[in-house]
Amino acid sequence: MQVERRLNVLSQLEYEDGTNGKIKLMPTKMMETRYYEGCGREGPIRCIFLGEFHTVAGPKISCQFPEDYISKEVFDSISAFIIPKPQIQRCSMTINALGHKIVGYPIRIDNPRYERNIYLFNICFVCDSWSKTVQYEPVVKKLGEHLTIMEEETRFVSSGSSKLPTLLAHLLHDLNTHRKATLVEGDTVMHLKVLEVRKDPPPVFDHHVPVLVASVGLPRPGRPRRTTPPEGSEPIQSQEHLDVDDEEPFEIDLEAEWDLTTRQLLPYIDGYNHVSKIAADTNVEKTLVKSCIQNLVYYGVVTLLPVMKFSNMYRATPNLSRLFSDPELQKSCLAFISKGNDSKEKPTISDVLEILCALQQGTTLRTVCERLTTSPGPTFDIRRLVVYAQLHGLIKCLKKYPVFLRNPPRPNGFNNRVDPILGIRRLFTGRHCADEICCIARIDLPTLDQIIEDDPNVTIIWR
Repeated sequence: MQVERRLNVLSQLEYEDGTNGKIKLMPTKMMETRYYEGCGREGPIRCIFLGEFHTVAGPKISCQFPEDYISKEVFDSISAFIIPKPQIQRCSMTINALGHKIVGYPIRIDNPRYERNIYLFNICFVCDSWSKTVQYEPVVKKLGEHLTIMEEETRFVSSGSSKLPTLLAHLLHDLNTHRKATLVEGDTVMHLKVLEVRKDPPPVFDHHVPVLVASVGLPRPGRPRRTTPPEGSEPIQSQEHLDVDDEEPFEIDLEAEWDLTTRQLLPYIDGYNHVSKIAADTNVEKTLVKSCIQNLVYYGVVTLLPVMKFSNMYRATPNLSRLFSDPELQKSCLAFISKGNDSKEKPTISDVLEILCALQQGTTLRTVCERLTTSPGPTFDIRRLVVYAQLHGLIKCLKKYPVFLRNPPRPNGFNNRVDPILGIRRLFTGRHCADEICCIARIDLPTLDQIIEDDPNVTIIWR
C-alpha cells in the first residue's frame, strides 16, 4: 500500500521598504480573501494543467485550461514538486504556494521508446489556497492512472494530442458543476466523481435508536442540510421537506446494492427499536449491528435518537419558532404525523404546537398526553410527532444520569456471591444515562428507578 504524502510549501511574503525606513507587509493574493488555510471550506477547481518533463526545455506546462492561469514564473518556482524525484512518484501530493493549492499525482513511465527511456508527467488540479482539496485526491489519482494507460497504448499524452485541451475544459466544467464527469476517448470510457468527505460518525451504543433520515423529511444523502441562520438574519429557504411522500423508504432502498447485513436490519429501523432490540430481533451479532448502523450514519442514511418512552421528559428548543414561520416545515410535519391515520379529521398545526409547547422540564410525555385526553384528543400518533420534532431540532430529550455521591462499598472478600445490584451501582458515575444502564444490565426502567429510589446515596442529574 502506497503512502500518500503531502508537500505543504509555505507562501512567501512580499515586503516593500517604507518611507520611514520600516518594513511594510504587502498583501498577497492569499491574504486578500477572508478565508484561510484550514477553514474547512470547499472551493471550486480554478484550473487543470498537464505538467511534463521535456528532454530539452525541462519541466514545463504542456497544456492548461484556462490558458495562462498558472504563469511560467509560478510554475518554475514549484516545478521541482510537480515533477518530483522517483521516491514520491505515484503518490498523491498537495502543494500550497504562491496563492494556489495544487493537487497532483506524478507519473513515471519507463520505456525505451522515449528519448531518455522515461516519460514524466503530472495532471494537476489548481484551487484557492484556502480551500479544502482532500476530496479531489482520489479523482486526480484515478485520472493519472487512466492517462497512464492511454499513454502506454496510444501515446495520447506525450504526442501532444489536440483533444487534450478539450478534455481538460470538459473535465473542469463537469467537476465544478455536477461533481462528476465522464471521459470518452475511442473505446476507453472513464467515470470520475468527487466524493464528499464527512467527519467520523459518532459511536453507536446499545440504547441508541436509529431512524431513516428520508422517512422524516430530512435531506436525503447528497443534499445539503439546513443551516440555522444567525439571529437577526433572514431565514434560508430550503427544499429539504419535499421528500415526505415516501411511505417506507427502506422498501425502495432494499432494491439497491446493500450488503446482506444492511438488508436484514433495514426493516427493523422504524424509529422506535433500539440497537439491542434490533440485534435480538434479527439474531445478528450486536457489534455487527453497531458497525452497520454507524456506516449508515456516516453516509447520512440514518440518524440516532434516544429511546422513545412516555416517561421521558422533553423540552422545547429555540428552533420551535421555525414551526410558526416555515410553511414547508409545517406541511412536512403534518404529512409525517398523519401517516397511517385513517381518521377523516386531519390534525392542524395548532394541535401540534399545543403539544410541543406543553413539553417542559419536570413534565413527562405521559402527563402531557393525559392532560390532552380531557379534550377530544389528537388525531395523530404522538410518538411520530416526538420523533419528527427531535430530528428537526424542535425539542430535546432530557436524559437521566444517576450519580453515586460516595464510592459504593466493595463486596466482602469471604463472600463468593456478588450482589448484582452492586454491579449496577458501579455505573452510577454520571457518564451513563438511564437508558444505557438498562441496556447494559438488561433490566427495565422501573427496576432501575426502584434501585435509585431505595439508595439515599444516589442522586439524579438531568441534562
